[in-house]
Amino acid sequence: MIDTQLINSDCLAAMKNMGDNSVDAIVTDPPYGLSFMGKKWDYDVPSKEIWLEALRVLKPGGHLLSFSGSRTYHRMVVNIEDAGFEIRDQIMWIYGSGFPKSLNIGKKIEGLEGWGTALKPAHEPIVLARK
Repeated sequence: MIDTQLINSDCLAAMKNMGDNSVDAIVTDPPYGLSFMGKKWDYDVPSKEIWLEALRVLKPGGHLLSFSGSRTYHRMVVNIEDAGFEIRDQIMWIYGSGFPKSLNIGKKIEGLEGWGTALKPAHEPIVLARK
């Protein structure tokens, strides 16, 4: 039987209470650092400090999968690599739905309703990293 535990908490606080080398894998969809709809929680990608804790609790050879935004993938990956993870690959989640996470120019300039300041996203890169 597989023993599974779900923890609903702030990730950094929860990981600080976990033992070293106690987690098999980490799959996460953290903030992308896009300031999505002006929300404070999405101001930046997770810090190196969070990834250092993830590395500490992950078992040797364990993998991390972290979703990110197409415009901020590089920032996420640099923090993960700087924490000590080995970047193994990139996976793409391709989709056709969604809406542009940009300013509606039509709210500022008459006649441009529906036009935005960014492309409509069609993929989310996922970093595959290993301890």
